[in-house]
Amino acid sequence: MITDNYGKTFIIGVNADITEQYNKDKMIEDKIADLEKSNKELSAFNHIASHDLQEPLRKVQIFISRIRERNFDTFPENVKEYFSGIERATTRMQMFIEDLLLYSRASNVEKIFELTDLNVILENAKQELSQRIEEKNVRIVTSGYLPTLNVIPFQIQQLFTNLLSNSIKYSKPDISPMISINTRMISSKALPVLMGNHKSRYYKISLSDNGIGFDPQYAEDIFKLFYRLHNKTDYSGTGVGLAICKVIVENHKGFIKAESIPNVGTTISFYLPA
Repeated sequence: MITDNYGKTFIIGVNADITEQYNKDKMIEDKIADLEKSNKELSAFNHIASHDLQEPLRKVQIFISRIRERNFDTFPENVKEYFSGIERATTRMQMFIEDLLLYSRASNVEKIFELTDLNVILENAKQELSQRIEEKNVRIVTSGYLPTLNVIPFQIQQLFTNLLSNSIKYSKPDISPMISINTRMISSKALPVLMGNHKSRYYKISLSDNGIGFDPQYAEDIFKLFYRLHNKTDYSGTGVGLAICKVIVENHKGFIKAESIPNVGTTISFYLPA
């Protein structure tokens, strides 16, 4: 309300259409509600996978073990074959449950970041795989020092462990595996997928091997949950390892990608904010 110099009073009003803003706010509220629901369902799944699924499976495995010890030799050959198939299936089911739990926990972990020397993390990962490294005569060469970054330590160790394990698994049978680890700092402008991120600089950490490689057309598919390039009888695993790597890198606001040449080798690179 305004009064002019002549004593006349005017009422001034302003109308604004907030429909678009209201709809955006409502959309955000709905997404938050969906996210909270998903988190509750994920927690319920964790409980079921940790207890309700594993307990009966353990009992089946115990019974299988007792039958093998006491009665297996008395079975006809065709029954022995069926029984061995049951053993393999239950072992594989156990692997699936354990890997699903790892994937779920990687997605839903409490994100506590600590300033961490990645050289120490890498050494811990190598110690974790020391038996396989020794058995396969694996040579791991690091070019320069890895950086000290603000990370979730146990997740970055799992990242290194999974990537090293993959290189060892998919090595050539007649050649000792060699894994080269290289680090360099890059600008987000150097990689289109990083452009627009709040960080302008990233550390690019690459693990290159001399293994069997794969067709480059599958470079994105290998990070999908349960995706397998090879028959399960040729290479063990559930197709969860690289999916976990992707989740871990994304938890750190980074990016991971793969490049490969069949029968030459594979390079997995991940980018972490500097």
